[in-house]
Amino acid sequence: MQFTFSSNFFKSAVAILFLLAMLCFSTQAMAKADYTKDYHPHINKAERLVMAKDYEGALQVYQQAFAAVPQGFARDYYNAAVCAGLTGHEKQGIDYLEKLVAKGVSLEYLEQQEALEPLRTDKGWKKFVKKYPKRRKAFRENTNIDLRADLDELWARDQFFRQAKGGLRVHADTIRKIEADNVNRLLAWISKHGYPGEELIGMPDTLEVLPRFSIVIQRQTSARNGFDFKTVLTQAVQEGKLDPHAAAYLIDQQQGKNVYRSKVLARVICNKPEDCKDDKEFGDLSSRYLVQRMSEEEEAKANELRQELGLEPVADYREKMRYAVKDDRFKLGYDWAVINYKVPSKEAAKVLVESMAILD
Repeated sequence: MQFTFSSNFFKSAVAILFLLAMLCFSTQAMAKADYTKDYHPHINKAERLVMAKDYEGALQVYQQAFAAVPQGFARDYYNAAVCAGLTGHEKQGIDYLEKLVAKGVSLEYLEQQEALEPLRTDKGWKKFVKKYPKRRKAFRENTNIDLRADLDELWARDQFFRQAKGGLRVHADTIRKIEADNVNRLLAWISKHGYPGEELIGMPDTLEVLPRFSIVIQRQTSARNGFDFKTVLTQAVQEGKLDPHAAAYLIDQQQGKNVYRSKVLARVICNKPEDCKDDKEFGDLSSRYLVQRMSEEEEAKANELRQELGLEPVADYREKMRYAVKDDRFKLGYDWAVINYKVPSKEAAKVLVESMAILD
């Protein structure tokens, strides 16, 4: 693997970002739907209805969300399809699966999902399967597969010397140069193609909301005077190219602070699992969720920031993440939402628990 590095990394990156991104925003954004206002509030409402087991009501709200914008997000089409299957609207559910295929989700993946069984038993499923090859071909023709490969290469470049013998200790200078060059490459592609969202580069079967190239953004922390992607991420959310939860997480990662409360729950994991069970004061520590204590002012500020991205309040987000653990039929959870604290003993676990609040 060969690497080439450009000079004046961050100066050129700043120029690319603000000359091109701001120009695009001023000339195009006003003509498009603002997903933070027109789409995500509907999705938040639909997901609350899912949690309340009002699948008919949730399906109606999903319809409103999709009607308000040019394209919905893959996870939302999936959840809407599950709701359709649960409420006897199989044809509508299959229509949503066709939206997923158009984004790159494979037939094999859809056939493996238990939550989609009501749709697979519908008479329309055979027709859906028959048309799949044609739709798969259309996906490949309409998606920038080459760009996705280039973006995946950013992750490979990021990892190459980290995984080499000696890792960061030996190759620190080279790694930092790669990180800076990756930023320039990513910003150049964004200026040319727009932010790489689902419509541009497609969606793998994982229904990922955080593609591998996101590591480029995560590396640019404020503690190391990294490039601030907040403007880029915010615009991408508004244009429907990035999930707002992913944007909040990336901004939190860059700032080194949990200002959006993207990490909303915590769990204690003892090195010896039996140590965390049957505590007289706390019960089974390993099965309980913890939260960071927040003042009313801190929660209000977090909610204000979240609303600007079209996100639900912290309290709703917390409950959604807890629900996602219990009901895996729907795609509601995010891997980063729960922090797992590994501790060496029950005593260490109790110290951690006492510093946080325990959820019932």
